[in-house]
Amino acid sequence: MNPRVLENLRKVEIFAGLSDNELIQVAGVCRAIRTPAKQTIFNESDTGDELYIVHEGTVRVVISTRLSDGTVAPSTINTLYPGQCFGEQALLGGAARTATVITNEPTVLIVIRALDFDALAERNPRIGFVVMRNLARDLAYKLNASNLLLRGNIRWRGDELGKRMGS
Repeated sequence: MNPRVLENLRKVEIFAGLSDNELIQVAGVCRAIRTPAKQTIFNESDTGDELYIVHEGTVRVVISTRLSDGTVAPSTINTLYPGQCFGEQALLGGAARTATVITNEPTVLIVIRALDFDALAERNPRIGFVVMRNLARDLAYKLNASNLLLRGNIRWRGDELGKRMGS
């Protein structure tokens, strides 16, 4: 196995608390894809069954926003860097994508299919428990940050909360 993959998985918050042996098992259900710059990974409202981790490069997270004149326009809400993930809700049952994700530059993504992760969690329940606990914490944080944003209590771009807001 590529040592950089293991090193990168150690940086991913939803894998925090897993041992190297457990991360190696996670790496066993991963595949890497190379994407060119400006490639759409998925669109807002698409159905999805894969979690993505940025291994090399960057991606931007874009949502559709309604302008004061009633038109809809894309708004970049975040940029994700190596070690950050997106599409986490796919591990919870293939929920519709909440944003569009587009590569900024040539990017390598680590992809985990929900079915493969489910099978891994069946074989090693501790991995499933740790990842789901971390995922629940991450999604709760994002929900709280979104609520604050909607109430006007925080700014979306350029703050620390914005860095954690993925899709």
